[in-house]
This record gives sequence, structure tokens and C-alpha cells, in this order.
Amino acid sequence: MDVLTKTGKWILVVLVLTATGQTTMGQRSHLSKRITITCSSVPLYSALDEIARAGNFSFSYNADLINVDSLVTLQAESDKVESILETLLGERIRNKEIGNHVILMQAVTREEKRESRQKNEYLVSGYVEDGRTGHRLKDATVFEVSRRRSVLSDTHGHYSFPVPIGLEIQGLYFAKAGYADTVVFIRPVRDYSLNVPLKPLYEDILRVSPRPAELPVNPIDSLALIHLLVPRKALITSENLQIYGTRAFQVSLIPYVGTNWMNKGSYTNAISFNLLAGYTGGVNGFELGGLINIVRRNVRGLQIGGLGNIVGRNTMGVQVGGLFNVNLGHFKGLQLSGIMNYQRDTLTGTQIGGLCNYLEGKMQGVQIGGLMNITTGHADGWQVAGLANVASQDVSQVQIGGLFNYGRHVYGIQIAGLVNIADGNVNGLQIGGLVNYARSVVGLQLGAFNISETIESGVPVGIFSYVHKGGMHRFELYADEVFYTNVAYKSGTNRFYNIFQVGVGNTWMVNYMYGIGTSFFISPYVSLDINIISGLVFSTTPSLALHGTLTKVFPAVEYRLRKHLAIFGGPTYNLYAFDDTRTFKPNGIAPYTFFNQVKGYQRIQMWIGGTVGLRF
Repeated sequence: MDVLTKTGKWILVVLVLTATGQTTMGQRSHLSKRITITCSSVPLYSALDEIARAGNFSFSYNADLINVDSLVTLQAESDKVESILETLLGERIRNKEIGNHVILMQAVTREEKRESRQKNEYLVSGYVEDGRTGHRLKDATVFEVSRRRSVLSDTHGHYSFPVPIGLEIQGLYFAKAGYADTVVFIRPVRDYSLNVPLKPLYEDILRVSPRPAELPVNPIDSLALIHLLVPRKALITSENLQIYGTRAFQVSLIPYVGTNWMNKGSYTNAISFNLLAGYTGGVNGFELGGLINIVRRNVRGLQIGGLGNIVGRNTMGVQVGGLFNVNLGHFKGLQLSGIMNYQRDTLTGTQIGGLCNYLEGKMQGVQIGGLMNITTGHADGWQVAGLANVASQDVSQVQIGGLFNYGRHVYGIQIAGLVNIADGNVNGLQIGGLVNYARSVVGLQLGAFNISETIESGVPVGIFSYVHKGGMHRFELYADEVFYTNVAYKSGTNRFYNIFQVGVGNTWMVNYMYGIGTSFFISPYVSLDINIISGLVFSTTPSLALHGTLTKVFPAVEYRLRKHLAIFGGPTYNLYAFDDTRTFKPNGIAPYTFFNQVKGYQRIQMWIGGTVGLRF
């Protein structure tokens, strides 16, 4: 099927995704965006404004580094922002991308870096303040753009930051969740005092932030396990800093011991190795963890965790967890775990859990769970579970559960060892070992017991079928040549119904019989029934005892007198089998026969009779 074909492609797709390095999910790198722009003899600052507008970001730079009044001519068609800036500014200006800012800084040669490291450092200190109230802000992040180091303001909003002495202009990035971030450029020649106000992203009431990538707070940081494994400073720094550039690789022993140190939750890595557990901003390539991989934003590629993987946003590729996988965003690809997969948003691809899969969203693909699959949205594809499948919304294609399946509307097939439930419509097939239920059926119900509100088009087939509206609910009172009084109940539909009968005959012989039948309308008042019933015949004198088995095949013509009253009658073919050595009626119950022979311990009798009666 199409779904299975799509699923099989995902493992191959991972290699392509890793090679291209393009980000298509979540926050996209501003420098990798492709824009089209044409400028002719305009000031440099005007050209930069046009680039920023086209890329939907802001430039931050020190005017001492760039002659913004110089005239430039620029023409680019679907080129990357990074390439356009290199053409426009040359090699002496480098780019740093943080949050919604592209920071333009002076490029430093290796010799200049070596000389700078040999010199002492000065201290930049001050307070981070609320730009509206003047209140000092604790837990604001101060990030040195050049060396990628950071500190947090204390409970009084105070910070102090060492910067190297030198001629290079330093960029300090101030950020706190809920506030507009800002960049300050300094040229450190001595200790420096700097108070920085941050503009709140709300007025008197909270409103939607222009930083939708991080507000509200990333839900992964609220998980108890994350607080247990990750230091408070790393969590706060990751919440404040929005760094979307990709680093080639990172190595961690535990979440706060690794190459990215306390900023690790802000970076996206092409290759990530976590000996025990790791905490990163994103993965765009490959990640391997001895125990647990924790990723705040997106994963694109292949992720393998000895115990499990936790991803705060979207995953695209293949995810393998020894015990579990937890994703709080979209998933597209193949997901494998030894025990369970938890997906908070949509799934496109395949989810295989040793015990269960839980999806809070819609599914398009395949869910395979050793015990259970649950999705709170639409299930478009296959759900296969050892025990149960549950889809809170519609099911398209197939549900196969060892015991139980549930869906709202089912457009396809439900197969369960015991029970299928469709709280709405079934347009397809329900096969249940015990019970099938649907509000409305267009198709086939096949099970021991079938229950529905209506049958629009189709038929229920089973031991007992009940259709509340428009179904068959008839009682019959009739007589034949052996049993003078028979009461029967028919339930189901005209196409297929079940018959339950009890009858009393001569010398108080009784029958208990079950059968099936179908009915055809010849005219509005006349119909033809074909019935097959079979059951047990008991003698009641001198005591209750089994006498034999009776099978009857009889067509009957019905004439409707009024809505709930009809007369019917027709011929009957009878086949009766009994042990003539162990009954007080060795000649059987047939009034006459055209076949009467003994085969083994059984006497077989056949005769043609007739029925006539009333239907209500």
C-alpha cells in the first residue's frame, strides 16, 4: 500500500537530509535564507535595510566598522543572505546570528587572536533593567558574541563580564525571555560600567510576542527529568538565548559537562555525541547518546539513544530509543523504541513501540505497538497493536487490534479479536471476534454481535445483529405440520437477519432453534423470505430429554396488511436426525417422509411440510 511504500523510503531519505543541511522545520537560519534583491547606487545602510526586510530579521553593527554612507550596487536572485553579505562587505566583516539579529563584527586574524589572548582582561559590569518600570531583572543572559561565553544576572539584576583588552570592538548580547533582546558594542580599554534596559514584550496585559520561536517557554524545560539532569543556569541560558547557527560537532559527558558548556541548549549541532546524557539546542545530522539525548528544538537526521530521546519540537528522519522516545512537536520519519513512543503533535511516517505508542495529534502512516496505539487526532494509515488501538478522531485505512479498536468515523477496516467501536460512521468493514458497534454503517459488519444505530448501505453478519433505526425487529407466530405453535424473533436487516425461535408440538415436544434469513421486496405490500433454521428438539414426557436435531429451510411469501401486521406462508424442507435406540419415539416426529434411513447410530428423516402465520 502507499503508506507502507512511503514508510520504507525514510531510512534512505535520512542520508539525503543530512547531506543537504537545509533546515525546513522550526526556526530557519537567517543566513541560509535565499532572497532576491536589486539595488543601484544606494547607501550601504539602505541596502542592509532591504536585505533585512527581505530576510525578516534585523542587523546589529557598530558604525565605526562600516562606512554605511558609501554607495553600493547589488543584484541577487535567490541567493543566500550569507553570500550576499560576503559580496557586499568583504572578508573583514564576519557574521554572527543570534535570535532575530544578524550581528556584523570585525573579522580577526589568527595572529590578532593570539595577541589578544596574551593580554589581560577588563571587566564590564552593570545592571539589566526592565525598560518600562526600571526594575532590575534577574536571570538575564549576557552573551559575548565573539567568544560565545555567557553569564546570568544575579537576583539584583547585576552582572559582570570579563572581556579581553584589545582594539577589537566587542558585541554583548543581552536577552531574557519575555523581553526584546538587544546588542551593545564596546571597545574595552578599561573597566566599563554599562546598564542595559530591555523592552518588555507586553503592555499592561500579556500579548503575543514578536519572538514566536521561544514564547511561551519551550515545554521541554518544564519536564521533571530535565530539571533533574540539566543545571538551572543551562536551562535559563537556553531559554534566553536564541542561537540558530549550526556547529560542526559537540561532545558531552553529561548535560553540563561538554564542549558547549552552559550554552549547549542554544546550539544546533551537525554531529552530537553524548557519552551518558546530552542537552543541545538542535541536531542537523547525527546524534548518539549512551543513555539519553535531550534536544530543545528540532532534530533532522538520525538520533540514537541507549535509553531514550527527548525532543522539544520537530523531528525529521530516524529516531531510535532503547526504551522510549518523547517528541513534543511534529515527527516525520521512522521512530523505534523498546517500550514506548510519545508524540505530542502530528506523525507522518512510522512509529514502532515495543509496548505502546501515544500520539497527541493526527497520524499519517503506520503505528505498530506490542500492546497499544493511541492517537488523539485522525489516524490516516495503519494502526496495528497486540491489544488495542484507539483513535479519538477519524480512522482512514486500517486498525488491527488483538482485542479492541476504537475510532470516531472509520473509513476503511477495523479488525479486532474481541471488540470494534466506531462512535460515528463506518464506511468500509468491521470484523470483530465478539462485538462490532457503529452509529451508522455503509459496508459490512462481521462479528458474533453487531450493533448499530442505522445501516445506510450494507449488511451486518453475525450471530446477533441489532439495528436501532430502520432495522428488522419482528415477532412471528406460526404453525407447521409438527409444531403447532412457534414463536420467533427476527433481528438485523432485510438483507441478512438472525432468527431465534421456540416451539411446542404434539405430546408436548418442544424446539429451541436459531437461524438466518434474507428478505426481498416484490412490491410495497409483498415480499419473499428465505430462511434457514436449525436447533434441538426435546421431549418433555415423562421427563425433559434431548430427542434430536431439526433443520428447516423454508421460503415464505409475506403480504402486509398494515404497517406492523402481515400474514405469511410457504413450503418447508425438513431434515431431522435422532438416535432411535434411545428415545420413546423410535419412529421420530415426521408425519410422513420421502427419506428415512439409519446411518450409524442416527436415523435421518426428510419431509416436505409447510408454514403459515402472522408477523408483527
